[in-house]
Amino acid sequence: MKKLLICTFAIFISIGLLAQKQKQKNNKPDNSRQESRDVVLGSEKKKSNNKPGKDVDVIWDGTKDRDGIGPKYSKNQPAKVRAAFASDYPNAVNVSWSKYRGDWTATFNSGIIRSVAVYHANGERRDTRTVIQKTQLPKIILDDIFKKRRNAQLGDIIKIEVPQSVKNIFRIKTTEGNTTHFVFYDADGKEVSYDY
Repeated sequence: MKKLLICTFAIFISIGLLAQKQKQKNNKPDNSRQESRDVVLGSEKKKSNNKPGKDVDVIWDGTKDRDGIGPKYSKNQPAKVRAAFASDYPNAVNVSWSKYRGDWTATFNSGIIRSVAVYHANGERRDTRTVIQKTQLPKIILDDIFKKRRNAQLGDIIKIEVPQSVKNIFRIKTTEGNTTHFVFYDADGKEVSYDY
């Protein structure tokens, strides 16, 4: 078991190093590392475009405590958490870790998509959150939102993949006048509660 863990960790580091070497070879600055640092340090910086991989900090919008504090950067994750993450996302690159509300969060790239996976200390994955475009939201959800909130303006949309659930959950930020709401829907268009 120990050898498997060490091998998994070595592969994980090798993939990350290869990705960094490729970026240096192409002489392109690594902006994703700073963006992920902004996320894990709880930066209040907002970005106006809604492109997956560019503005993961919106994932934590509306969840920070009353002092505006969000996830905190972390270097030391439990071995069970790192092993579970390596197993769940073997091709993840540009990984940065934080701790938030007692859970460990890994912000990472999987292809061009930037996501956040949330783990309990025992290595059990709570969920994975990814910013998506309005066009990726099931039409049935849009119909229900505008039926209930005729004057709503849609904000950021987060797809939440929950391991124990067959259906994804979508968190939609809506604004009506000066009031902001965060609503959750399952893939069938039913409004649901979710402890975000």
